[in-house]
Amino acid sequence: MKKLLFGSILVLLFILSACGGEEATKVKEEKKASAAETTSVADLEEMDLENMTEEDWDKINLSKKEFKKMLDAMAEADEDGEIAISSAKLTNDETIEVELNNSDGDTLENAMTAAIMDSIIREFYKHSVYYDDKEPTIVFNDLTGYTILENDKPIEYEEDESASSDGKDLGEFKLDEKVDVAGTIITLSNPAYTDERNEFEEEPAEVLSLDVAVQNATDEDLYFDTYDFQVYDADGTLMETYALDYLTADIKPGKNTSGKGFYAVSGKGPYEVYYTDFATDATAKWTIEVK
Repeated sequence: MKKLLFGSILVLLFILSACGGEEATKVKEEKKASAAETTSVADLEEMDLENMTEEDWDKINLSKKEFKKMLDAMAEADEDGEIAISSAKLTNDETIEVELNNSDGDTLENAMTAAIMDSIIREFYKHSVYYDDKEPTIVFNDLTGYTILENDKPIEYEEDESASSDGKDLGEFKLDEKVDVAGTIITLSNPAYTDERNEFEEEPAEVLSLDVAVQNATDEDLYFDTYDFQVYDADGTLMETYALDYLTADIKPGKNTSGKGFYAVSGKGPYEVYYTDFATDATAKWTIEVK
């Protein structure tokens, strides 16, 4: 369940921010639905949470029991055995406390995770019988008790109007070429199939590895994760990321780092690789042949 909720967290954030600001009267009507009309956690597992429409959200009506079960499921290990949240629980009908499974305090990664999860939990709360036209207070702590975020209203995400590449298709680029995506300068190189495998996932046809170099050309800390790349095969099918020793880092302004990205692929090249900046929607594309 946790894998389902967190696997495409940035996509979910976009969906939730688009529909979360509307106070639909249907939500209030569904609160009064009978037990037979409520949504279970098992029902959620069958839903395509990455592609939910407003109408889809209006069909969700979690009972108190199922909402608590959903919070409990967030603290379960994912398919890789990793636990991002150590606990998520209601302390009263209007307050939810979430404990992230680290002692990192006020890091950029924790702040981003808390903000994104606030949107997700808040949306499910508003489609449960707990919701009575009042926003819940959601508190995020780390394992030391440090409060990362405490919020009693939806987070508003403002676009940077000064960014010249907002929503812009930057075009297609070559391997070994430095590509500036809204201040994140990316260089991709050395695509290859690797024999490395992990013990948790099903055996893919091939595992594609990419060398990734990143420079932070902004004046703020940058969190970068190679899971943010989307890889499509020659049939236009979206490939899955693959859990090996992939690059993830907090990068200070003006600094750089490098590492690898891994993707479970079909073996049907060439592959199209896309990177989209979270804040501006500026998108770059690479076409990759593996020899």
